Amino acid sequence: MQLSLRRAFAVMALWLCASAASLAQSPQEPRLVAATFRSDWCGPCRVLEPRLDRISADYRDAPIEFVTFDFTLGRRLGVEDLARQEGLTRLLDDEDGATGFLLLIDRETGDRLARITMHYSDADIRGAFEHALAVVERRESFGL
Repeated sequence: MQLSLRRAFAVMALWLCASAASLAQSPQEPRLVAATFRSDWCGPCRVLEPRLDRISADYRDAPIEFVTFDFTLGRRLGVEDLARQEGLTRLLDDEDGATGFLLLIDRETGDRLARITMHYSDADIRGAFEHALAVVERRESFGL
């Protein structure tokens, strides 16, 4: 009887180790979120978006989740659904329908690491992305 119990514990231990390993390997949502607040009628959006398109292409493989909140008439209902789905409802409420910027957000803490506007040059935007990635990586390495 004692041998069967030991085997059962051994099997359970192996199963727990295998389960933990598969969880560690499963893809997680990126911790850094790049949330664009835009609308078709937004003048600053027309200046900022081409820059963001150019620069975000360089970060396709980076651990960043790109989210767009589009406040164009007729699309606003989908904005609230998207915010709920992404866990960003508080952020959406705080911004209160404003457009013309991108926020870099630490998903775990809710910290806003950068607010990128049309006044940012390409180099400034890249710098903000690099800084935000470094902050998130540092926090993860310290278990924060």
